[in-house]
Amino acid sequence: MTYNDIDIPLRASPAFPLAAIDWTGMTIALVPIILRFWLRSRESQPRTATLNISDGLVLLSWISGIVLISINTWKNNLRQHYIHLPHDELYYGVPWDLSAHLLYVSWISLFFIYISLWAAKFSLLAFFADLLHLTENRAARIMLICASVFTGCTFILHMVLLSAWCSPVSGNWNINEHLCSAVHDIRSVSISTASNIFTDLIILTIPLFALYTMGQERREITKTRIGKAEISGIVFVLCMAALSIVAALARWITLMLVRNAPKADITHTIDVWALVEIVASLVAVCLPSLRSFLRKRRRRFQQIK
Repeated sequence: MTYNDIDIPLRASPAFPLAAIDWTGMTIALVPIILRFWLRSRESQPRTATLNISDGLVLLSWISGIVLISINTWKNNLRQHYIHLPHDELYYGVPWDLSAHLLYVSWISLFFIYISLWAAKFSLLAFFADLLHLTENRAARIMLICASVFTGCTFILHMVLLSAWCSPVSGNWNINEHLCSAVHDIRSVSISTASNIFTDLIILTIPLFALYTMGQERREITKTRIGKAEISGIVFVLCMAALSIVAALARWITLMLVRNAPKADITHTIDVWALVEIVASLVAVCLPSLRSFLRKRRRRFQQIK
């Protein structure tokens, strides 16, 4: 079975073009971010440095995503100018004399995918650091430090993959020779996906471990089981994990299916799944604020009743 690129029209039309999907996705991601900052502004307690860092990283993640889809919009608008030309006169959707430049810009845009994803991961780590600052859980703090170091290493790994997978680096846009791309080579994609998912799992182990150890300490004191709050917290963390991990797996499976297709023929596939992963990560990192908002709304509703 031969897999073809996701067929999304470039022209603005009722068919919901690619640019509309990009900007709609980032607008959806902006909603929980605005809610997060609105809730922060209503808190009476003084803000900590770690929370400020977490908020700053969320903004960096979203801005990086905006840069990515802005480049994608520019690419697709450029392609639109040449959509009427015969297919054999085009490469990557543009005339041959423009395709190398377009591939170069596309390669640059790939860095913003991982800057966005890892900024969201570091934001979540900073959020956990703020929570653990209020506890005496030394083991969880050590785990947080280890997770932060590992996350930093996997970010560097992705930067190296993008910049050093092809030798020379101009192989990413040299149309006169064999094109090379870290996001098209299934070996590089597999390394990226495995490290991405493993990083998420390690980060999400921190609150699970903290809840477990706090439950252990509570049982030693009160001889009771972990309460509903801790159980709901565990379920909530698992739901957070599902968002970004499923998106990363779906992106890998899709790229696995198109691994034998020419690089220029799968641009929609790469762009769409990158967007899904970024939006999922941003929503996941802002879910704690959303949960707090819903909990307060539920209490007010119960008081009214």
